[in-house]
Amino acid sequence: MKVKRFRHWAILPKIMTISVVSVAVIAGVVMFYFLPLVERKIMDGKKEGTKYVVEVAFGILAGYDALAKSGQLTEADARQRAALEVKKLRYKETEYFWINDRASNMVMHPTRPELDGTNLSDNRDPRGTFVFKEFVRVCNEKGAGFVEYLWPKPGERLPVAKISYVKLYAPWGWIVGSGIYVDDVEKDMARLRWNMAIGTMVFAALILSLSLFIGISITRLLKNVIGGLQDIASGKGDVDLSKRIATSSIDEIGVLSSEFNGLMDSISSLTIFKKVIEEDDTLDDVYFRLGSVFTEDLGLGGCVIYEISGSQGKMRPVYPSFVATGELYCNADILDNHDLCKAKRTGHPISSLTYPRICKQFSVASGKEHFCIPMTVGGGTVGVVQFAFDKSDTFTDSKENERRLFKAEQYIKESLSVIEAKRLMNTLRESSLKDPLTGLHNRRFLQEYTEKLVAGAKRRRTLVGLIMCDLDYFKQVNDAYGHNVGDIVLRETASIIRTSVREADIVVRFGGEEFLVVLFDIGAGDALNVAEKIRVNVQNARIKIPEGVIQKTISLGVSEFPADSETFWHSIKYADVALYKAKEAGRNKVMRFTGDMWTDEHF
Repeated sequence: MKVKRFRHWAILPKIMTISVVSVAVIAGVVMFYFLPLVERKIMDGKKEGTKYVVEVAFGILAGYDALAKSGQLTEADARQRAALEVKKLRYKETEYFWINDRASNMVMHPTRPELDGTNLSDNRDPRGTFVFKEFVRVCNEKGAGFVEYLWPKPGERLPVAKISYVKLYAPWGWIVGSGIYVDDVEKDMARLRWNMAIGTMVFAALILSLSLFIGISITRLLKNVIGGLQDIASGKGDVDLSKRIATSSIDEIGVLSSEFNGLMDSISSLTIFKKVIEEDDTLDDVYFRLGSVFTEDLGLGGCVIYEISGSQGKMRPVYPSFVATGELYCNADILDNHDLCKAKRTGHPISSLTYPRICKQFSVASGKEHFCIPMTVGGGTVGVVQFAFDKSDTFTDSKENERRLFKAEQYIKESLSVIEAKRLMNTLRESSLKDPLTGLHNRRFLQEYTEKLVAGAKRRRTLVGLIMCDLDYFKQVNDAYGHNVGDIVLRETASIIRTSVREADIVVRFGGEEFLVVLFDIGAGDALNVAEKIRVNVQNARIKIPEGVIQKTISLGVSEFPADSETFWHSIKYADVALYKAKEAGRNKVMRFTGDMWTDEHF
């Protein structure tokens, strides 16, 4: 029997043969090339992620070491606080940080506290690897690196394979590390293989079914193509265009090609967008870029992006950059209580197009419709994107509406991982600029932001009030009641000072029992009044301690920048000089700096 050449085959066998071969090739490429490649990428990504978080923890050690070197902390205190800070950074159920030293002594282990202070140089896993000696060896030779060994998961006894990244902080001789359990990664890979196999089979079934359907339809309808054209030309009744694949398929294929190209353009735009925001400096830059895409590229006017602070229970508009409370479409109460926002509370989109007046916080008087999309990361809502548009706007085509909002949701989804990473970095940075005892800004914050504070004051041509505060006879509290009570007094004093000034002002724990208050945009003499208010509030406060109640007084020195000095730090020093004059005058007083208080020739 003579086999016909391929070009002589009927359309249906051609389509099915091409489909079968194509599906087989694609399946082979996916399963034998891309899948192993993706698995390697997953493992490399996990290792890079571990390396990245260890670098973050390493930065905390360096930060506290800097505080110790600057004299703000003793080295012992710096080490203790650094260890506690790193201990808090446990970021997953089975992923945590530990610290040991070069002698294989465990400094801190969050899930095995019984190991703290223990020498583990003889600790050997079932493979015979001296785990902590290996950590020390890698760090001594390279400074940092990956180590493979066996170690039990938290709460389990059986050791399993683990890959950890360790890095030496040489000034302290500490090795900080974190790792991933290989079986967790392998489970992810197994799920990936299973999903890829199912996806490939489903893909093959769909492609072959679609090819069969298209082939049969084209073969059948080509016989009636002339009759179909005549029906369309003559306008005989209702023409079922779905039956005119031969005539309409050219148009439909063209539309399909156009839509596919549009999809690829969208995917390309999303990929480029994500790469760009990953390289943005700040989270505000990401919000601005996201908002610009919504308003300029997608034509979704009336866009407001809210950022949610879970710890404070608040939300704030971050796009547009400057928007007054009265210009918002929602009740201003949501800014102080984010649970009032329905999109945040439910975790799914809220639309007045689906159900009128669905959210009682949205102002009906605005005459707007709204569509609110929560930005959800790890089961928690970190922000809400709100779109508001006029009911009478030409933007009423439901399909166009859905298309633009769908694209907006895709941009939001692409940005979530970047937003989460930058929020984590902000959190870690803020923690390094905060005093852990009082929650106030620390001296490092003041040092980093001095230029911005000074530039703002000079630009606005306003005064900055500086109040240096020091508790009277604080050492007696520690001597009489112990340091725990001293910590209570410091926290309560910090709270009193914070509530005695405006929210826009800054309160810094300057060191020990000393606090610095920075008052912005004040008039001459206002700082003296605020200082007196603080003095009275501290004097009248009854601080509860385990032994009962204690009352303290505080001495304060006041200066003004740039009235007293063109140099910000000189003005701080002048406030400090005035403070000590208040101490010399009998304590529990407020003293304003005057030129005769400064007797040194040089600063």
